[in-house]
Amino acid sequence: MTPHTVTHPVFGTVEFDPAGRSCQWETTTGTVRVDLTFDGATIAAPALDEVAPFITDLATFDAHARAAIEDDVDAVLGDYLDFDGADALPHTTPDVFPAALHLVRVGLYPGDPVTGAVFDYTLGEDLTDHLVAVRFGPGRTVDDVAVES
Repeated sequence: MTPHTVTHPVFGTVEFDPAGRSCQWETTTGTVRVDLTFDGATIAAPALDEVAPFITDLATFDAHARAAIEDDVDAVLGDYLDFDGADALPHTTPDVFPAALHLVRVGLYPGDPVTGAVFDYTLGEDLTDHLVAVRFGPGRTVDDVAVES
């Protein structure tokens, strides 16, 4: 089967196998990986328009995500340390933890009724496999902050 493509001004050409149910588009922008994930054998440009602002205005959404982490820093830091322990990681006090996190991935979910994007942060991929994941709903507001492995 010939791969199907959709061209979008922000994402460029998105190519996927029409026989597949879930597809990804990945690129590296500096040190941030961007994944575009959707279900089905096709996606329309308007669905991509829904999630494009997360990329075109990345700095603003990064700031919103970091503010959500700071708003609940004690719980987020506690969950993060439950996985690795304070002795294994640097920057494990509430006053420095949020600023020490590095954005490593933005997952985009066009057409998803629950999740528009997930921003993944780490203290360092060489230090831990655990991430602080900030989920934005389809309305582009922060819905959840969680620690994941």
